[in-house]
Amino acid sequence: MRISTPQFYAASLTGILNQQNTLNTLSQQLSTGSTLVNPSDQPVAAAQNVALTGRINRLANYTENGQNAQNALQLESATLQSVTTLVSQVRQLAVQMNNGTVNSQDLQNAAAAMQGYTQQLAQYANTQDGQGNYLFAGSQSGTQPFVIQADGSVQYQGDGGQNQLALGPSLSAAISDPGNALFMDARAGNGTFTVDAASSNTGGATAGPGTVNDTALAQQTLMVDGTQYQISFSGSGSSMTYSVASGTGGAFSASPLASGAFTPGMSIGLPPGGSPAITVPIVGTPAAGDRFTVGAAAPQSLFQTFQALQQAFSSAQTQTSGSNALRAQSISNALASLDQNQTNLLGAQASIGSRLQQVQAVQTQNSSLTLQLQTQQAQLTSINYPQVITEYQSSLTALQAAQKAFVQVQGLSLFQYL
Repeated sequence: MRISTPQFYAASLTGILNQQNTLNTLSQQLSTGSTLVNPSDQPVAAAQNVALTGRINRLANYTENGQNAQNALQLESATLQSVTTLVSQVRQLAVQMNNGTVNSQDLQNAAAAMQGYTQQLAQYANTQDGQGNYLFAGSQSGTQPFVIQADGSVQYQGDGGQNQLALGPSLSAAISDPGNALFMDARAGNGTFTVDAASSNTGGATAGPGTVNDTALAQQTLMVDGTQYQISFSGSGSSMTYSVASGTGGAFSASPLASGAFTPGMSIGLPPGGSPAITVPIVGTPAAGDRFTVGAAAPQSLFQTFQALQQAFSSAQTQTSGSNALRAQSISNALASLDQNQTNLLGAQASIGSRLQQVQAVQTQNSSLTLQLQTQQAQLTSINYPQVITEYQSSLTALQAAQKAFVQVQGLSLFQYL
């Protein structure tokens, strides 16, 4: 077999280049720590690595959303807790003012305090997060939700939506609650009906918030049918009587549905006869001509309840039996409404707590899945350093040997032997 000089050069050069290529690949693996230096060398592993990277990146986005959701829900919960504390302070003030020993100065001070409480409530309701978004504006997070008008009323400028953040491919969490549901929509009174005293009452009687004995019948009668009841009093002393009339829209029938002797502290069932759907207690002694109106509870904002208390404290400057009773009735109604708002706020906080637990659970799951995918990716792409170092040293030795052999053979010539 004849081997020409060009063949020898070509074969030697190819061998050297192959060794250099292997050495270069091993060097890159050592510097990067990855086996996928040239994806074309391992197309299946490279495709798997791309898929794993995509899944890890998506989980990173979901994890970031989860952290943002936790921050938003924790801020909302803390703000509502502050509102709940404020409502408790207002309730305590109302209870203090609901007795016959307070004087005009006490009431003036309480009215001034209520003005400050209303402004503080507006500040809480307009809370912003670190990016300047309003917590309680619904989906209109860039719009200030609550604005106090010139007449003292409060207007809600947000909407009823909720901002959402994706926590997974098919899972999202609401990270906000609309302010109208939190501060504007709780029903007054006991949540089913309210009892209002006529402004012309002169007696010392007040009506309690009452109780609901048959929820379905009460809602049908008061809320669906719109029926109202008016309890009127006549006579005096032991001959005091009451009568009950019904109507709608503030107009009552001339013929009473029921009547009877009245004793202070008694409860009057409505509608009269049979098993009443509701009962209304009358505390104290009314005067002849005094009236109380019972109707369906309408939505009453927390701001309106605060303002009702401020008005009750401001208007009760005279200390008569009738004025004290009217003030006590206003305060009693406000206390009942505050209880409804407290219940509404506590329900919202429970919902926030439930969502926060869900977010934290998903965060834990995403963290665990991310770790699993990273482990798979490491097993797929990470090199075995001792093995690669050994191969690198072997390849380097082979390259040096090939280069030395090539140089030595290159120096051979037949003229040396002639």
